[in-house]
Amino acid sequence: MQILQSGINSVKLGLKSLILATSLSSTYVMAGGIDGIWKATFQVANEETLPVVIHIDQENGDWTGVLDSPSQGKYGMEMSTLEIRSNSIAFEVEDLHIKYEGAYNNDVDLIFGTLTQRKSLPLNFRRAADGTSDTPENRPQTPKLPFPYAVEEVSFKNKTANITLSGTLTKPTSTVKATAVLISGSGPQDRDETLFGHKPFAVIADYLTRQGYAVLRYDDRGIGESTGDFFTATSADFASDTSAAVDYLNSRSDLPKGKVGLIGHSEGGMIAPIVASNREDIAFAILLAGPGVKIPQLLVDQWYKDRKFNGLDKQKLKKLRELDKEIFSLISQLEEKETISGEIHQLLLKSARLEGNQDDELEAEVEQLKRQYSTPWFRYFLKFNPEPYLEQTKAPLLALNGSLDFQVNAKMNLNNMHRVLSRTGHPDFQTFELEQMNHLFQIANKGSSSEYAEIEESFSPKALKIMSSWLNERFGLNP
Repeated sequence: MQILQSGINSVKLGLKSLILATSLSSTYVMAGGIDGIWKATFQVANEETLPVVIHIDQENGDWTGVLDSPSQGKYGMEMSTLEIRSNSIAFEVEDLHIKYEGAYNNDVDLIFGTLTQRKSLPLNFRRAADGTSDTPENRPQTPKLPFPYAVEEVSFKNKTANITLSGTLTKPTSTVKATAVLISGSGPQDRDETLFGHKPFAVIADYLTRQGYAVLRYDDRGIGESTGDFFTATSADFASDTSAAVDYLNSRSDLPKGKVGLIGHSEGGMIAPIVASNREDIAFAILLAGPGVKIPQLLVDQWYKDRKFNGLDKQKLKKLRELDKEIFSLISQLEEKETISGEIHQLLLKSARLEGNQDDELEAEVEQLKRQYSTPWFRYFLKFNPEPYLEQTKAPLLALNGSLDFQVNAKMNLNNMHRVLSRTGHPDFQTFELEQMNHLFQIANKGSSSEYAEIEESFSPKALKIMSSWLNERFGLNP
């Protein structure tokens, strides 16, 4: 699920990233506009990944830009054309025969677009850490050719939403034991759930496919090669996308019937029970850092820990926690389109002042928060209680959390999940707290979001082994 701050520590990626997922956000700094230094990771034909950095500057109303390719030792290549209008950006680098068209989203401080070099591919830019062009990251787990399994680019329809979702299906060349749908965390995610050069969904898909499981991972609606509008969607809409993925897999004659399951990370671990509770044909559900308590309780705990990482003193932490409880309680009572009241506005001002915002920044900060708190996604999210969906989930269920996960506290969420599933007499569930792992299931030191980019590990092999062993106990003997 989503909501955080990076160490990195420079950019507000927006509320939807802070709460449960893999995206990061800071409650302290406003997003900065399209000028600055931006970084993306480009996947070339041989599956090698190359970092791309662009520098966008504005002076006296004129825009200039250059592009770096650090791994190739090429820096400062001038953009032969650069056009920026409102939130759109288009540029060309003649020397590399590259064209790019994209759009800047202020809420998440990301540039979404398409790069064309012989063929068109989705390429999304994040603002570089501390405004600098950082060095290429080492991500040793990212899968590389050759693969001992089939890789198929697929598309499928969500007929209800009238959109097309695109993704990658990996399939063993031998008998398929079962099929998994990967469900991403909060914030705009591509099919690999790419963050800071990490591609955890590619790592999971590669590992499980080598173990005999087919795996589908897909771009969120409106992201990458999928159509639709990401920023007007709620978790319920994303659940309908997942359900469409299950329908698509069930329609294929080359995959085993009745053996399609769900693996959801963060907000995806909230969406999986939504789908599983409404369908009789879900074969299994694996929740990776999924919520087990009501969302306001989760957020209050998450924000407390995030601020603690950032050095706020105990007195301010205590006051802010109480303010969060009051603010979320009041907002949760609003209808989807109901305006935030003056009472909530004043509480937000008080909170922003305690956070350390300067007086001349307070109103702007509060207005930004009010816009975020008024989105359909957040209004739905804040009212969400996972218990009824867990109660109605009959499929075998595995829930994993890292002991250092500050976004989705392991003990608080796993304990309540265990209580709910035990109370309802669920016949087949297990919960595990994994030592020294953070929200991304990396072996970490403290668990803070600032470590996400610093750690080379993309997804713990221990967590992968637990997942595959659990699946093999249920599908390994009788494929």
